[in-house]
Amino acid sequence: MARAYIVLTRNDIEDSLLQDLDLWPPVLDTQTEGLPKVNGTGQGGYLTFYLIDGVNLAVTLDNPGAGGVNSRDFAAAVPFHYGLSTYLADNIERTGAANLALTAAQAVAISVLIEARANAGTTLNLAAINADIVTATEAGNDLNGVLGNSTGTVEEVLRILAGERYAVQGGAVLQLQATNQFVAVRRGAFVTAPPVTKILTNPGGRKSGSQWANLTDTTPVWPQNVEFQRVRPIQDTGDLHLSALSGALSKLKAATFTWLNPAFTYAGGATPAQDLSQTNIPVTGVFRAVTIYDVLGNVI
Repeated sequence: MARAYIVLTRNDIEDSLLQDLDLWPPVLDTQTEGLPKVNGTGQGGYLTFYLIDGVNLAVTLDNPGAGGVNSRDFAAAVPFHYGLSTYLADNIERTGAANLALTAAQAVAISVLIEARANAGTTLNLAAINADIVTATEAGNDLNGVLGNSTGTVEEVLRILAGERYAVQGGAVLQLQATNQFVAVRRGAFVTAPPVTKILTNPGGRKSGSQWANLTDTTPVWPQNVEFQRVRPIQDTGDLHLSALSGALSKLKAATFTWLNPAFTYAGGATPAQDLSQTNIPVTGVFRAVTIYDVLGNVI
């Protein structure tokens, strides 16, 4: 069965506050990802994985890189690069610009346009993402390599927006000096669980590293990473569509959804409540909580 993706669009809904109990089965004891058995991992549950959280930062590139004046690398001073702009830099070739790699600014600009679509509750299919790529770069570029050597997919973009961690190790070569061209081999990966002796049974989604306790002395082996988030796989079922039409998700995805968290400040301030574009949510607290996508990026 195909997956669906619930994208949390605001940062002021704290861990263990937002649930959707419409989905079935609401509770299921299971074991996945090679981890210990955990209770309560059915379709229903907490929606706490927010993209902008101090880990999914704007990508940093060394330009020139270690290979010379026209080379481009993921910054070697950063052990791991995470998030949507990292994914885009790793997977998009500027075919329309003599097969160059993206600049860091272009990767961030595409991310901003994609996140704006999720904020607005609008389509994020291949055509929409390709349009955003062209807007931030030039004609002739795409996500999935029909026009060149890009290696991205819509579903992987949705996985990142829904909270999964994509990472590239620092120092990975993005563009070669010898050819002055994008290296069309993926460097990054969706990270997997690190070696642990205990998993927290009620982990928070946005606190960096908060999912894992009692790490063993074994060093994580790539792509194992302590920033792994065990995002609940949501299936594209009739229950999901019914919830989005008339149940809990219909209220959460509405542009009129209202929420005020006393731990945050609104319309700016010291601890601003913000949306995916890091724009301040108004004093009314009115802004959608989620946008829901099918595997092709169509809004549910």
